[in-house]
Amino acid sequence: VKVMFADITAESLRAKGYEKGDLKVEDVFSLMSRETEPCTIYKKAKIDRDDVIDITDFDVVAMIKDEMRMKLEEEIARAILIGDGREPEDEHKIDEECIRPIVSDHDFYSVKVAVNANAENPTKAFMEACVRGRKEYKGSGRPTLFTTEDLVADMLLLEDKNGRKIYMSENDIKSALRVSDIVCVPDMVGLKRDGKDVLGIIVNLADYSVGAVKGAKMAMFDDFDIDYNQHKFLIETRMSGSLLKPASALVIEKAGNEEE
Repeated sequence: VKVMFADITAESLRAKGYEKGDLKVEDVFSLMSRETEPCTIYKKAKIDRDDVIDITDFDVVAMIKDEMRMKLEEEIARAILIGDGREPEDEHKIDEECIRPIVSDHDFYSVKVAVNANAENPTKAFMEACVRGRKEYKGSGRPTLFTTEDLVADMLLLEDKNGRKIYMSENDIKSALRVSDIVCVPDMVGLKRDGKDVLGIIVNLADYSVGAVKGAKMAMFDDFDIDYNQHKFLIETRMSGSLLKPASALVIEKAGNEEE
């Protein structure tokens, strides 16, 4: 993935008035770019041929292939949003310089929005941070909020001073937060970034580009090992991924407890 853009918001780039005899001044564009190289992501499985023959209730080979594709796509989605969660020294870690996680991308692309850690009502503080932080969002259209089931439940249970529910449905929350959808991500439970609790990510995934050259797209391979009488399967892809636009994501986070 290669990204190149120019900042056209600078004061010096405004159109200028002209008076006869004056010198016309040229604009100077400042171009910025970054390049994201690809990496290989794979899943491998095997099954004894005896088991394939003995299991007659369903097509076990088709089931294995479906599971492999589903888990590979799930791993890619996790890597894009929050990283794969493995330690940097883990040999199986997906390189974050190749698939850049939105949650930890440079502040130029992924704006970090702080939640008031001392707020009396943490849920209201989260929603306020989402609404106030929206002015920083420069992505496409109405984005999606990625968060946890617990936080969605807390928002639905908010009450006014008379004990009445403020939000009757998720649609009411979407309208209040100015998002098109809310997606609950189990892997975001307990997620931290630099010691801060990550409560939500607001992004339109149309602004995240996934690149793969011809021949490197997701492909399934199978083989038979005659020495061990086993069917073996491999699914893999070689790809890169990165946010394309500056400030196209908001990461809503709160400082952790001092005891921690």
